[in-house]
Amino acid sequence: MESVNETEFKPRKEENFLKIVLVGDSNVGKTTLLNALAGSGETGRGYSVSLEIPIEIKKSDEKKTVIGRIYDLRSQRYFPFLHSLYYNNAKGAIIVFDITDKNSFKSLTKWRDIIWGHVGNIPLLICGNKTDLKNSNEEHVLQQEVLVLTKTFSENRAMKTTYIELSAEKRIIAYSIEKKEKSQLKNIYPTIDAFRNPFVDWIRELVKKI
Repeated sequence: MESVNETEFKPRKEENFLKIVLVGDSNVGKTTLLNALAGSGETGRGYSVSLEIPIEIKKSDEKKTVIGRIYDLRSQRYFPFLHSLYYNNAKGAIIVFDITDKNSFKSLTKWRDIIWGHVGNIPLLICGNKTDLKNSNEEHVLQQEVLVLTKTFSENRAMKTTYIELSAEKRIIAYSIEKKEKSQLKNIYPTIDAFRNPFVDWIRELVKKI
């Protein structure tokens, strides 16, 4: 699966491009997550980066490729005037928090409000990062806490908020609300495709809802 990294905003008019924004507090691992999804080294430098993930959609007898373009605004704290441009036309959002940092978990509602305040109630994907550090931190965020919160985010929504627990550093998926399994933790050599799968599935469902 080919990935394309960009270092600037490039407006797209093609119907096969789906804009997704990536947000979360500082130091929760947003850039590490983007690099893990890219699977080919670090993304480029600049005030923003993006990653393209091709998703094949089948309708009737026809197959169509939709590009999920995930944007990370690296300079969100320093260039607030870019926010409107960043969120403009987004069809979905990924919010990342650090499961060993309860303050970043408490910020999820703030990020939801920011996103929905800019572009309306678009679908959300919540990512609890740094699961590999959970055992070394007794004060980590409990999985059930996140599931309760995602349930409130899903109320009256056409597409439920999804939760994925992962380690972007190790490139493993520890938990997916859809799969409800932890088999990948037993995989000594996790693959890039295995790590991408829950994101691909979410983007595919996103395409069906728009």
